[in-house]
Amino acid sequence: MKFRKVSEVRRTNTFILEGCPALHELADNCARLYNELNFERRHAYMRCRRFEWYPKHLCEKYAPLIGSATAQQIINKNNE
Repeated sequence: MKFRKVSEVRRTNTFILEGCPALHELADNCARLYNELNFERRHAYMRCRRFEWYPKHLCEKYAPLIGSATAQQIINKNNE
């Protein structure tokens, strides 16, 4: 397994994963969770003009794929 860092921007890190499909799948599922959180947060804000919510359904959806602790940390990071 090897990976190399391609670029570092203020809010985005891009990596190329080579030789480890499990790691690639984990990273892909984490990115999907983060993107779904952003999408739902944006729509919730447009409808209700509030931010206080906990997307339990997304945590339950992604916990079997990436682990519950990882899913919770991604949700917490998205709430910052």
